[in-house]
Amino acid sequence: MLTLIGLALLNGILIATSRVINGHLGRKVGAIRTALWAHAVGFIFLSVIIATMFRNNLAVEPAVPTTAWLGGILGVAFVALNSHAVPRLGAGKTTSFVVGAQMLASMAIDSLSLPFSEATMTALGGAAIIVAGVWMAAFVSKK
Repeated sequence: MLTLIGLALLNGILIATSRVINGHLGRKVGAIRTALWAHAVGFIFLSVIIATMFRNNLAVEPAVPTTAWLGGILGVAFVALNSHAVPRLGAGKTTSFVVGAQMLASMAIDSLSLPFSEATMTALGGAAIIVAGVWMAAFVSKK
């Protein structure tokens, strides 16, 4: 469990760092071209890793549903939208909005698609606290 928590925390650090880097690039070349370059470089990097680690099994599983391929489209949108927002809102505010929206969307997705996950009052209360934190981070002035 601690390893998974550590990986999640590392993921958060990597996401924040990539937002800032992509935001800087987005200021120079635009959000769409930033998404293109970020994914092209990522594709090359991942291709080297896959070719090294999985050279004997590069086949795509035939049972993968067509909708599973939408992740790439969503990833491009994620990078492009962040590349546009971070230079204008700042990394902190952008991250606050993204995390708030992720929490609410994740709760809705879990409630609608997983039989063992439901929107309890505790979970809704936690989401309300997150939304309040997002609002405070974005709109309450620091004096």
